Amino acid sequence: MKVGFPNNPRKVIKDEIKWIADNGFDFIDLFLEPDKSELGKFNVREIKSQLDFYGLERVGHAAWYLPIGSSFSELRTCAVEIVNRYLDVFANVGCDFVTIHSNWPTSLFSEDEGVKFQTESIQSILSYASKAGVKIMLEPLGTIHDHAGNIDRILALNDQLYFHADIGHLNLYGRDPVEYLLRYKDKLMHIHLHDNNSIDDLHLPIGTGNIDWDNLINVLKSFYDGTVTLEIFSEDKDYVLYSKKKLLEKWQGNHDNR
Repeated sequence: MKVGFPNNPRKVIKDEIKWIADNGFDFIDLFLEPDKSELGKFNVREIKSQLDFYGLERVGHAAWYLPIGSSFSELRTCAVEIVNRYLDVFANVGCDFVTIHSNWPTSLFSEDEGVKFQTESIQSILSYASKAGVKIMLEPLGTIHDHAGNIDRILALNDQLYFHADIGHLNLYGRDPVEYLLRYKDKLMHIHLHDNNSIDDLHLPIGTGNIDWDNLINVLKSFYDGTVTLEIFSEDKDYVLYSKKKLLEKWQGNHDNR
């Protein structure tokens, strides 16, 4: 397993990279979006050079709010164009895999239509990604529509698409994250870890919500040894480092069950 952390796109990206490297993470989950990590706000060569200098591996992450499933075809087209522009940068920085996110139209439209809209966008993105030399992962968001039936259909309609398991998202709406990990283990390429109360997407430190981490990690490490991002949002980074410590202890099997 390799443990990573994302840059905060509202902070200077070079400072974020330094903190991630200085604190012993294996990779950066590179969030490229407004405002300070928006295209044109940083030098791509300098960022790649800095990542190479620190020996940080990297995974790409497009903005989660891009409307690839909008009922407006013009918005979908625009969103795809934005993703594709960023794919070029991700490729140049050295990201082999890039995350995009599910996106659903308003309740005036059916889930079938939402799957159709997203698939049209995803197929365009996959075509461009193939030329850019990167692979695309889908991260379902924490909405009522992001259930296994819809994920099944989107993956089946886009056979070059991989699965990104966000454990916090998969803990919402009565879902069991472990069931989703097992269901999509053959497509699983990346993981986000954070905790919550099964009601809100809180991005809490490990062990501060209601996820059964001992069971989840025992199941996960039986078939997965890839990249895991601690997507914990706190200005106090001690909570991030605590979660990193707990994750490694549990993964190595030397945690205290009391």
